[in-house]
Amino acid sequence: MGANVILFIIIAVIVLIFAEGSIRDRRLKEAFRVQLKEDYGKISDKELSGDDISRIGMYHRSMAEADPGRFYIDDITWNDLAMDDIFGRMDRCMSSVGEEELYHRLHSPVLKEDDDYSHFCRMSGYFDGNEEERIRVQEILNDIGINRKTSITRVYDYVSVLKSESNGRHYLMIALVLISIGMIFVVPGIGVILFLLFMFISIGSYLKTKKEIEPLIVTFNYTARMVRACESLAGFGPSVLKEDLEQLAEYKEPLKGILSKSVWISSSTVSMDNPVMLLLEYIKMIFHVDLIIINRLVDLLKKHISDIDGIRRVLGGIDASIACASYRRSLVRACTPEFTGTDKAVLSLDECIHPLVSEPVPNSIDVSSPILLTGSNASGKSTFLKTVAISALLAQTVGYAPCKEYRASKFKIYTSMALNDSIRNGESYFVVEIKSIKRIMDAPDDTPVLCCIDEVLRGTNTVERIAASTQILKSLIKPLSLPFAATHDIELTRLLEDCYRNYHFEEEVSGNDVKFNYQLMSGSAKTRNAIKLLSVMDYDRTMISEAERMVEEYMNSGEWH
Repeated sequence: MGANVILFIIIAVIVLIFAEGSIRDRRLKEAFRVQLKEDYGKISDKELSGDDISRIGMYHRSMAEADPGRFYIDDITWNDLAMDDIFGRMDRCMSSVGEEELYHRLHSPVLKEDDDYSHFCRMSGYFDGNEEERIRVQEILNDIGINRKTSITRVYDYVSVLKSESNGRHYLMIALVLISIGMIFVVPGIGVILFLLFMFISIGSYLKTKKEIEPLIVTFNYTARMVRACESLAGFGPSVLKEDLEQLAEYKEPLKGILSKSVWISSSTVSMDNPVMLLLEYIKMIFHVDLIIINRLVDLLKKHISDIDGIRRVLGGIDASIACASYRRSLVRACTPEFTGTDKAVLSLDECIHPLVSEPVPNSIDVSSPILLTGSNASGKSTFLKTVAISALLAQTVGYAPCKEYRASKFKIYTSMALNDSIRNGESYFVVEIKSIKRIMDAPDDTPVLCCIDEVLRGTNTVERIAASTQILKSLIKPLSLPFAATHDIELTRLLEDCYRNYHFEEEVSGNDVKFNYQLMSGSAKTRNAIKLLSVMDYDRTMISEAERMVEEYMNSGEWH
């Protein structure tokens, strides 16, 4: 077989490999576009663990620490409202920076006119109405990717304190390998032995060092992918992103040299079915190419960490805006909020629903004074309180509320609802509860405050609970405060009737069935159905009769017998 034939076969094989790879990539891209179309407007099916949420949340925590004067939703309110679950349903982000920005934004309700909030809402609306441009942007953002192994915030923090190292030892290994290769042509036997020895030493040193600087490699790769995304968006340029693209062009300018070097740096395992990349990987292991490049770029990354932060923020905002637009489509109802320009705390919700309830019952309320909710367990009090707070939070963070109409002040939002005993700190439920309520009472009265409290002081005895609850709820009445409180204590409706408007939920007990309509009604609850519910659940009839007798005597005499 002639040399020309062998050369032809080699070239043909290489062409076939690249052609097959190109066809495979095109099919994957087409399938991905179809998936993006099908998924839009549906609840995200990502499975986020507690560790995932913790990693994503590091960005918000670092931002909050850097700006302590700004109001952010605190952990008590976030957990009361099950916002991790709402975030999980909303998270259709293509990138880690998108997830981080979305999580941070949901903690950051606007309290005044805010250009960033307005721009975010415009982006969401634009991408909701322009499918092809949305998909193209999602494809670009998807190339940045999501890293579940570590927090992107953590790796950039790692770079900010890192010191660059000398490449002397890497150059030494290269010299030894090259010398051994030269020895092969002079003393073949010794040359081969030295080459194998130095090659194994070089690879071993490479793998050890690469493991030690893995966070730096992740940082470099992620930065390179973000810079590449900036360039791709600039070439595509949806009109709504004009300001963003101008910012990205400025941020990426000092970092664009990274792209030419990124082909040599990878942190993932190379597929065995890609011989070109496999050969490249062995060259890197023997000659430490990527380690040398990374050492040279450490100072560049440190010097321009503010530009990297700017890229993260802008790209993350674009990604998060699309995720929010998709989630809005998934809701039974959603509206653009109207914010009042007055200093008075007001809230008007028309047919609002809880976004996590599978078959929600809409309720409406229009108030500018404190609200007291009564009703039995499972009648809907807690869900309604959460609905009110979630509606306000979504309205002030992502630009829509789960209502038919929403008109309200811009609030600082606090809740005290789903508390737990703080056993680790040696605190009882009652101590945890009074601390939670105290933080609301201490909230600065410089802007409207929406506070939702479920079962005030449930952790103590009835007499003290009613007395203390009365005074606490009165103290929450401030010129710019709008308290919503739920209670089982009917006595509070009489003690607070001059300062709290009464609403209630009720149920019907018929035979062995209990029906809840979950409809908000004016006035205080008139029925007491707890003992009747015991009957429905087949409790002893004698015990139930005795309980009913005790209640009747107490209602007549005011004393227990």
